[in-house]
Amino acid sequence: MKVLEHRALRGPNRYSRYQAIFMLLDIGAYEQQPSDTIDGFTDRLIALIPTLHNHGCSVGGPGGFIQRLRRGTWIGHIAEHVALELQCLAGMEVGFGKTYDTNDDGIYKVVYRYRVESAGLKAGEDAVALVQAMAENRPYDIDAVIAHLKDLRESDLLGPSTNSIVEEAKHRGIPAIRLNSDSHVQLGYGAKQRHIQATMTDRTSAIGVEIADEKFRTKERLSRAGIPTPDGRVATSLGQATGIADDLGYPVAVKPEIGNHGRGISARVSDASELATAFVSAVAICSSVIVEKTMTGFDFRVLVIDGNLVAAARREPAHIVGDGTSTVQQLINHVNADPRRGIGHERVLTAISIDHMSQRLLAFQDRTLDDVLASGEKLYLKSTANLSTGGTACDVTDHVHQDARLMCERVARIIGMDCIGIDIVAPGLDQPLSHGSAGIVEVNAAPGFRMHLAPTEGQARNVAKPFVDMLFPPALDTHVPIIAVTGTNGKTTTAKLIAHTLKYSGHMVGFAGTTGVAIDGVEIVAGDYSGPEGSSIVLREPTIDHAVLEIARGGIIRRGLGFDTCDVGVFLNVGEDHIGTDGVEDLEELSLVKATVIEVVKDTGVSVLNADDPIVVGLAGRAGGKIIYFSLQPKNETIRQHLSTGGTAVVLQDGNLVIHSPEPTIHVSSVLEAPITMSGAAIFNIANVLAGVAALHGLGLSVDMIRNGISTFHPSASQNPGRMNLIDFVTFKVIVDYGHNTPAVQAMGHVLPHLTKGQKIVVAHGTGSRVDTQLRAFGLALSEVYDKIILADADPRGRKPGATSELVRSGAVDNGFAPGAVDIINNPDTALARAFEIVQPGDLIVVQVNEVEPMLRAVMAHFARIAGPARLPEAVP
Repeated sequence: MKVLEHRALRGPNRYSRYQAIFMLLDIGAYEQQPSDTIDGFTDRLIALIPTLHNHGCSVGGPGGFIQRLRRGTWIGHIAEHVALELQCLAGMEVGFGKTYDTNDDGIYKVVYRYRVESAGLKAGEDAVALVQAMAENRPYDIDAVIAHLKDLRESDLLGPSTNSIVEEAKHRGIPAIRLNSDSHVQLGYGAKQRHIQATMTDRTSAIGVEIADEKFRTKERLSRAGIPTPDGRVATSLGQATGIADDLGYPVAVKPEIGNHGRGISARVSDASELATAFVSAVAICSSVIVEKTMTGFDFRVLVIDGNLVAAARREPAHIVGDGTSTVQQLINHVNADPRRGIGHERVLTAISIDHMSQRLLAFQDRTLDDVLASGEKLYLKSTANLSTGGTACDVTDHVHQDARLMCERVARIIGMDCIGIDIVAPGLDQPLSHGSAGIVEVNAAPGFRMHLAPTEGQARNVAKPFVDMLFPPALDTHVPIIAVTGTNGKTTTAKLIAHTLKYSGHMVGFAGTTGVAIDGVEIVAGDYSGPEGSSIVLREPTIDHAVLEIARGGIIRRGLGFDTCDVGVFLNVGEDHIGTDGVEDLEELSLVKATVIEVVKDTGVSVLNADDPIVVGLAGRAGGKIIYFSLQPKNETIRQHLSTGGTAVVLQDGNLVIHSPEPTIHVSSVLEAPITMSGAAIFNIANVLAGVAALHGLGLSVDMIRNGISTFHPSASQNPGRMNLIDFVTFKVIVDYGHNTPAVQAMGHVLPHLTKGQKIVVAHGTGSRVDTQLRAFGLALSEVYDKIILADADPRGRKPGATSELVRSGAVDNGFAPGAVDIINNPDTALARAFEIVQPGDLIVVQVNEVEPMLRAVMAHFARIAGPARLPEAVP
């Protein structure tokens, strides 16, 4: 078997609303060997992974997949289930998977969910190797595979605190973008975004974090405010530490002045010998070491968010209790067998490990791992109560005394932190905390939430909720509307029209599409950004309040959408362009890819659909939110039925753009008032304007704002580069346009007779990634519109130079076009120069662009040569 393609689809995609792994798998000779024909295969697989019994598969209940195995199913389907189960066994619960066949024998599309991208990809590779090993009756070390997947999970999965915040935000409809491989997360989009790093926020005081990091500075600041803290001083040598301990009296606690996660801390140091060992451990973390009087009592952690105490827990370090017969190691193994314990953060509790701290504590207590503890004897294996080292926590929030509560809330304000963890040693929190009997031993920036979210004992506290409420007060509008536009033709123009109208309605708009990324109308990145990367750039932009995103099928196929939901999804049309590329084998598959955009429209949003395209209409059942149709035909049957049921539609009626709905009819404007329609000659742009009006109306924009937008949007190189840019060379005209497929050429054929009576010359090129039949059809379409065809090869995409041009030429000539009227000049600049050599007064040149800006500059260089630099149009860059 061979994995041909393997990638993560990080957003909604053709197969799922959720992130998934896509694997194109060649099962080779196994195409002739379903599972029931491989001797012993099913039994070996079940023996290795007995939890596959839980998979229902198409049967719909436990054992369903096993039934499929015994009846016979394809190896690709089996790899899908194994990839899912390997992730589950590694602590990442996933369920969705699907395997699709293709037009090629033995080639399958395997799609399955993931939670951690690196682990999901690795699970797919491991699944293929495991299935092949079972088929060939070879041994397979599944324990090593699961251990590695767990390592990837711990390395790349959001920690429990950060994850709880992200999930709480999503529960409130606030999206999240992970900004690095650690815990830096953006919550919300555009101007409404906030940032967190674990449980620190973008408004957490840097000074407060610095104070919390310096333990002695914290002690001094709190002591001056009348807050009880243990007596202690800082030492930089063992001699100083010994002198401080002698002054305070043993037992003492020794800890690095700067440190975290309990590293280098020794509690209850009872003599000078233990002090020497403890000092070495602490000074390895920080050169300054605090020696302070050990306080007796319980270890408590109090969490204060936004000035309010939201949770408190009594913590206990990792420990074991003897039974009179078991060794220390056996007792540890017994504790770790608790199903609530796991590696890292995979469970409520963390397994106890024997590290340097544990070895030192055992030595202090004159114990070894082989000793047997007396029945009921408790042995501590860590000196700190961190859950990450195997400690436990009991919720005591409801028992905190009012005075203790107020003191903790004072501490948060004194240190100056919006989210703070306060460590207290005291007999209990159900009484006021007094000097001598209780004290605050440490405060923590970025405190962990796990002990409160899932305590070992007591009530769980959803501390993520007050955290998210602090970032986004419930009354605050957190919404940044997303308008997503897709289709085979017209999506750039429609998206730019919408962005333009929103900008001139007073909004700060981010746009991403095939021409680049623009913020408030200013291009910040050039190039094709119609995929998820362009969407991400816009949604991360902190200045925008609306996002308008042009969505091409390539990005959806290769990486999924760059967002989970949108407010308006516009589906313009579906053409045969791109069939045969990226695994899209027919028009139905292509339409389903593009339909992803309307599938993710919110229930409160709007799907804008082209009633004149039967394929789009046929996908209406997949559309989210309210549907608004648009049509060039006011008597369109889909429009008629939609309006009869109280729907809304935007139609061309007697030369006007009209909105019909249960409300009074709205006459937006005449087509003549929309410059991109070229006085109504550009029918395809009338359709784009109708779609734009529908989207803007769906957003709630007033008719005056919509009218202003469409009447000030021109087919110029500045407002819509590369889309019907008409440049007047005085004696002839030039149109620069992106139209790169058959429908675009045919649409242009309806416009050109309105613009010239002379010869029509085209400088065009096919796209090498298209199949041969599409390239010949493109040539045929050119032959039906133009008098002279000049073919370049601007976009070979893997073909030999000139091969694409020859296919396009054959399509034209086979249709009866004169061979002498077709020139093949593969260099685009030379091809353009040829057009300017043969143009005559009254003619019109259409230049098909691949990269917009270079071609526009080339055209304007000819303008400067012919008409003079002083007459260059101001709108052209």
